[in-house]
Amino acid sequence: MPIIVLPIHLVNKIAAGEVIERPSSVVKELVENAIDAGATRIDVRLEDGGRRLISVADNGCGISGDDLALAFASHATSKIANEDDLFNIMTMGFRGEALASIASVSHAQMRSRRQDAAETGGYEVEAAGGEIGPVRPCAAGEGTTVTVRDLFCNTPARRKFLRTANTELGHASDHLARLALAHPTIAFSLAHNGKAIQALAATDSILQRVGDLFGADLAGALLPIVPRRGPVQLGGLLATVAAARASAKWQYFFLNKRFIRDRLLAHALREAYRGLLDPSLSPVAFVFLELPPSEVDVNVHPTKIEVRFRDGQAVYGELLAALRETLNKAELAPTARLSQAVDERSSPADQQRRESLRQALADFFKSSPAHQPGLEFPSASARGDELRRGPPGRPADPSPWATASPQERPSARAGQGEAPTIAPAPAGARPPAASPAAMQVDNTYIVSASQEGLLIIDQHALHERLIYNDLRRSLETGRLSGQRLLIPQGFRVTTAEADCLARHAELLERLGIEVAPFAPATWAVQQFPSMLIERGVDAGGFMRRLVDKLSDSDAAELSSASSLEPTSAGSVEPERLLSEVLEMLACQAAVKAGQPLAPAEIDALLARRQEAENASACPHGRPTVLRLTLRDLQRQFMRT
Repeated sequence: MPIIVLPIHLVNKIAAGEVIERPSSVVKELVENAIDAGATRIDVRLEDGGRRLISVADNGCGISGDDLALAFASHATSKIANEDDLFNIMTMGFRGEALASIASVSHAQMRSRRQDAAETGGYEVEAAGGEIGPVRPCAAGEGTTVTVRDLFCNTPARRKFLRTANTELGHASDHLARLALAHPTIAFSLAHNGKAIQALAATDSILQRVGDLFGADLAGALLPIVPRRGPVQLGGLLATVAAARASAKWQYFFLNKRFIRDRLLAHALREAYRGLLDPSLSPVAFVFLELPPSEVDVNVHPTKIEVRFRDGQAVYGELLAALRETLNKAELAPTARLSQAVDERSSPADQQRRESLRQALADFFKSSPAHQPGLEFPSASARGDELRRGPPGRPADPSPWATASPQERPSARAGQGEAPTIAPAPAGARPPAASPAAMQVDNTYIVSASQEGLLIIDQHALHERLIYNDLRRSLETGRLSGQRLLIPQGFRVTTAEADCLARHAELLERLGIEVAPFAPATWAVQQFPSMLIERGVDAGGFMRRLVDKLSDSDAAELSSASSLEPTSAGSVEPERLLSEVLEMLACQAAVKAGQPLAPAEIDALLARRQEAENASACPHGRPTVLRLTLRDLQRQFMRT
């Protein structure tokens, strides 16, 4: 077939297919133009989800009659003038395609009046199917109003792919919400079929704008992000763990007040919540970044929703640091909620457990707890290559935490290699009395008094968090201590798994693990972390689970290598894998549910919790503590 030059109306329709996907795309483009015009109020009206009518009115600077003639022309814009301007974009729009694309697939009209116009009237122009009419004088208020009727009237194939009116309205509302979040000082309104849907008053507070859009409950669960000043300036709001959602659609990223989607930024957000949040949930966040225009290319996608950073890894690092600092400083423990009545649909076992907890809380105020079996909560060895326990027949070294007063207990043993473990106390030793403000329930939960009421602590989850934190600190300065096994323990591997172990030899060495081929399809554990040996963890079984984890990680990395940013693939995946492996180690080494604790061990757990980072959740994201406030207690005892 011969090569031909496409007619302009067909070119515009092709461009419209890239820029105008549905009515919400028209809303986005027109509202962005209104923002660029300096509007302080923008009103959006829709009919039939935007298929029949889209109207966007603003009180911006307006357009003169001479310029109005070029408003619907292809590649006509006031935003840029030369090539250098493409690398210094400060406006929402700049391509000059949006209005021409809209006019090519609808009946469009624009009325405008400049704020500084001497005359009282304005001007209007109409365009339909790519044909632009003459500019005429008309009565108009200050600002600009664009009306789009019968979207996709001349492209029925595109029109039939539109969804119901309510669905299209939802898309338009989402686009408007993104723009409203980034520009809280502008008042917005949205009406559909003559009915008011949304009215957002201008405000200086992003938190207020979030509350207006999504409700006071979500706004009340948000934390201000610790601001960062430097090459990458950022701020915004993060939700507590209790406010996490089942969808990632509640994650909003803005760059220079433009809503964007970026895998690198989303990955930083997930990493910040790793170990704090159930993996099946997604954090809620409103993140605002500011970069010099020269450090980012916004001209990589027709809808301007994707960007390219000049130094993506620097942006990733700054964002991750700010998010982690915010979460480390926050009190993330959820508040316990006990219903007034027993749910009739709950099982008898659930009802019995609930009644047991109620009775335990009542008994807490009547008597001091009885002594538990004598166990110690010792500190880690100062030397990574020695076990804490001595030879058979020799009593274990007394725990410094068991004899020190609460104010003298260390908050962490950074640099000493391992986390606290549980071991038998010396024969005949009488454990010191526990604080009257703490007791163990069902050998699983620790109930402790606080100024606000009660804390109900999951002993396994809290101990797991403490061990995980200690492991991270140990790896910052070296490797975990390991002990060679008298009898190596074997485990079966496939050829691919053997290759996986060889690739991760350095990681295993850092963890204090040494493995080697032993027989066909079998490898053996020669050295194992001391803390796991002390806890009686089966080395072969642990390595079987670890090999599965490493293999899954390798497979995921290979399948996603083409979709990850090149700047992030080298450091993001190893960091995540290390965190997951440390989670396994901490889980295996922590005290278990159903294991009785001595009063000194309870005191030690509570003392370390005060200084631990991210102590409100275990590394897997489960909460370590629930708060039962005095108000909740009063309600349970019908004092309110």
